[in-house]
Amino acid sequence: MHLFIMRHGEAELMANSDKARHLNANGREQSRLQGMWLKSTALEFDKVLVSPYTRALETFDEINQVFEQQLSDKLEVWEGITPYGDSGLVSSYVALLEKEGHRNLLLISHLPLVGDIVKELCGRNPASFYPATIVEVHLNNHRAEVKEIKYFSKTN
Repeated sequence: MHLFIMRHGEAELMANSDKARHLNANGREQSRLQGMWLKSTALEFDKVLVSPYTRALETFDEINQVFEQQLSDKLEVWEGITPYGDSGLVSSYVALLEKEGHRNLLLISHLPLVGDIVKELCGRNPASFYPATIVEVHLNNHRAEVKEIKYFSKTN
């Protein structure tokens, strides 16, 4: 399985609640550009797991626009991947999805959970999860390894 773990794009600092924080203009651009990179991998996602927080949903929306709305029917909004979700539970769910035959999965979440998920799966987290960072993890028979770390950059 190819698992792409993404932190949402850059968000506004102030809002009525953490859950309600929107992406700022830079965060929208980051998400769109990372969506272009994801699309260039030529993988078709079987499922996209997204936190219910506004900035994660808006990150998904930007990526889905790049994919010409083809990800809409793959979307699963899950309370389990909010900032302080349980990485063990996420890891178990990913393993279940792999067992069910899902081959390509995108997960959009938050710090600190994104780093915790990589550490849970791979035994270490080599990434600094700046906004819109994507870590590609390959899972194969309960073995996981980081294949690529894609930091946001306007030049690549």
